Amino acid sequence: MRLNFMLPIWGSLMGCLPLCALAQEEARNTYDGNNKYRDGKWAEAAMSYNQALKEKSDFKKANYNLGNTIYRTAKLMKDKQVSLPPNMEDKRDTLAATMFDEATAQFDIVAQSINDKDTMQKALHNAGNCQLLKKDYKKAIEYYKKALKLNSKDEETRYNLAYALKHLPPEDKKGGGGGNDQQQQQQKQQQPQMKKEDAERMLAALKNAEKKIRDGKKIKGDPMKSTPEKDW
Repeated sequence: MRLNFMLPIWGSLMGCLPLCALAQEEARNTYDGNNKYRDGKWAEAAMSYNQALKEKSDFKKANYNLGNTIYRTAKLMKDKQVSLPPNMEDKRDTLAATMFDEATAQFDIVAQSINDKDTMQKALHNAGNCQLLKKDYKKAIEYYKKALKLNSKDEETRYNLAYALKHLPPEDKKGGGGGNDQQQQQQKQQQPQMKKEDAERMLAALKNAEKKIRDGKKIKGDPMKSTPEKDW
């Protein structure tokens, strides 16, 4: 399985910020988050993206980049590459799943409220990857099918769709991969919120992951050969 994801840097606007004296605060915070992300400071990056969303709740660049930051942490959590207190170890999979859903929610916001088809396709592809790693193959299929409607030539999305279809439980195959439009419309109405305890654990996981990067410890590759996120 090739989980080709998108790098969390929305390049064109972000690249001009140092020259834009009148840049809005939400753009400045997102630019700051991108720099911290590149430096492996994921917890600080997430806080910068969240601050950008406080400044402007419909700033889709911050939603997209925050989704990627949470996704990467969830993946490390799932692969047991970040530590948890001994009394929390049995909740690792639950926390990772919560993070994948939160990342998906961020990509949903982008996909449902932007007009650019290329960006929309990438957000849907990324959401599909979140659900694929969560092993919710039915939801992954829904996202991949929608992504392919926007770009039928995307071989990475097609490959992952085939993988999800292959692993779809028999009881789900009769229902196909149709989307739940009413549920997606409800998601569009409000900014997703994690539970306080889950948010605190996610922040701790982010700090643990970035410490590994600073200490020079090698992060093992995904056994399914996933690659970094696709670019926006």
